[in-house]
Amino acid sequence: MIIRSALLALLASTSFQAASAEVPRTTSHKENATSLLAISPIFSQLVAFQMPVDFHVVNEQTSAHAYIREAVPTGETAEQWSRMITVTGYKNVAANPGVPPVVLLNTIAGGFKRVCPDTVSVGDLGNPPIDGYPAAFAFVACGTTSDGGRSHSEAALVVAIKGTQDYYTIQWAERGPAQSTPIVFDEQHWLGRLKQLMPVFLCARIPGEEAPYPSCVSRLSSHDGSAPTGGNNAAKPSASAPSAS
Repeated sequence: MIIRSALLALLASTSFQAASAEVPRTTSHKENATSLLAISPIFSQLVAFQMPVDFHVVNEQTSAHAYIREAVPTGETAEQWSRMITVTGYKNVAANPGVPPVVLLNTIAGGFKRVCPDTVSVGDLGNPPIDGYPAAFAFVACGTTSDGGRSHSEAALVVAIKGTQDYYTIQWAERGPAQSTPIVFDEQHWLGRLKQLMPVFLCARIPGEEAPYPSCVSRLSSHDGSAPTGGNNAAKPSASAPSAS
């Protein structure tokens, strides 16, 4: 998977191992018939967003400095999937004031560019804040990649968030038939995917509080679930859109 490879590139200097007993546990609070409010304790904060009910976790790993969790539709696997939602965390990176959210997006985009230089699409979708935290949005895609053993296309909407101490990313990725040209950004389609994840918000970790994290669940009523809009900062990228780098 291109997204996974790009994310793991961020962790090259860390010891990245299978999830242990110290891995933050993933919990969910049922909201309606189509989605769950997924709340994950990742390092210094709780990361909350809407997860479609037909998705299940297929991979979860952590290290001293990084965390990754991947979920796909029921019946699919970490290797064979059509859609994947990934959440990651990078410990203490936000403590460096010189590292803006776009740096994470640049690293992910770089992974796509290396895999499919002839069919890559990278688009800057602006930097509207998430829950008051600095954030950046990007679209990345490969028209053709053989990652996973068979040729296919892969596209993803990526959100990077600078938390109080740590960085987080949430990605919605999709695979489709391989094509010989770059994938053109479909604004209506990807805005719809973003809305499915909303609301996205971060909560403080309260000592002694356990799942389902009622202090965080209680905040849901203050969010209307709408996707953030970037105003003049939000671009409408296509295959030829300016790179997030």
